[in-house]
Amino acid sequence: MPEGLVDEIYEAAAIPELWSPVLERLASLANADAVTILSVDKDGYGRYAATGAYQEAYADYVVNGREYENVRFERSLQRYPSAFSSDLELCTAAELDADPIYRDFVRPHGFAWTAGTVVPTPTSDLIVFDFARKAGVPPFEREAMHRLDAYRPDMARAALLSHRLGLRSAGNQASALQLVGLPCAVLGRMGRILALNAMFEELAPRVTFTAFGGVAFEDAETNALVSAAIAELRYEAGPVLRSIPVKATAEAPALVVHLLPVRRAAGDVFTRAEGLIVVTPVTIPEAPLTHILTGLFDLTPAEAKVARGIASGLNVESLAGSLNLSPATVRNQLNAVLSKTGTRRQAELTLLLSGTRPIPEGAS
Repeated sequence: MPEGLVDEIYEAAAIPELWSPVLERLASLANADAVTILSVDKDGYGRYAATGAYQEAYADYVVNGREYENVRFERSLQRYPSAFSSDLELCTAAELDADPIYRDFVRPHGFAWTAGTVVPTPTSDLIVFDFARKAGVPPFEREAMHRLDAYRPDMARAALLSHRLGLRSAGNQASALQLVGLPCAVLGRMGRILALNAMFEELAPRVTFTAFGGVAFEDAETNALVSAAIAELRYEAGPVLRSIPVKATAEAPALVVHLLPVRRAAGDVFTRAEGLIVVTPVTIPEAPLTHILTGLFDLTPAEAKVARGIASGLNVESLAGSLNLSPATVRNQLNAVLSKTGTRRQAELTLLLSGTRPIPEGAS
């Protein structure tokens, strides 16, 4: 992996103006000529940050292409819910030739091929990473997508914070906590809370505050996962798990807890901080929550397929047949999913992925 890239990704999370050089480094992983991070809200296209080669194209697109339908967004969510994919994996060559976005924006600005990933958030917004290659260059290869997939969980978490900040720097810790618009707390050494916003306090009793400025979650399994992730925040390699689900209760929706390390110049905004906790309530149960959960919980693409299959009601044997895998392989992947989502049984995983109701007492 390129040295320091993960740190730079998390630095850009708090200082969105730094996304452009980070995107340049990500472009080199895929041999891309241009990259954009785009926030798409329920009203259309929002803010974006782009490398230099993409600035003119995206300025044109955001102003004049707002009403264009991008079929690749939905296909990406359906076919590659937690991974990067190329345009030719989502569309035929004939479809691209007829696509108005390619016709009016991509090709007129000198580009021929695109690739990317869509990160849905539990608050109904989309975050899109869009890569492009110039005309005369071959299409994106699957190997290039695999290289980008290694960074996707970190990119997703960092982009979530930048998206909530409106892709602009907050200037200081107080304004950042206000702008995020989600429950958020700043963590110092040993997981002590240095600052928090009112929304984080309002999570009680699901979240409680312990001696010496600590934080604990009411659900024991969630608390164990969060505590382990907090303990690892100071290390560059970081924990295996940094996005953790919290099951719905009878009174409150499911939550997604994100642990973000504070790296490099981000420490100028969040002083003395080692990390942030950002909590996203799942506010739209009618949305495809499976996409959200599998896309944010550090599942591999193979694990994401297993999670989605279990959530749709398939058992291990049926899922193995549909995926052309052995039952033993599916069980191993399912065990990894259960570990990463803090669940113990398939029934719990199914209810968590539905996100619409709590797990009944005694459910098997």
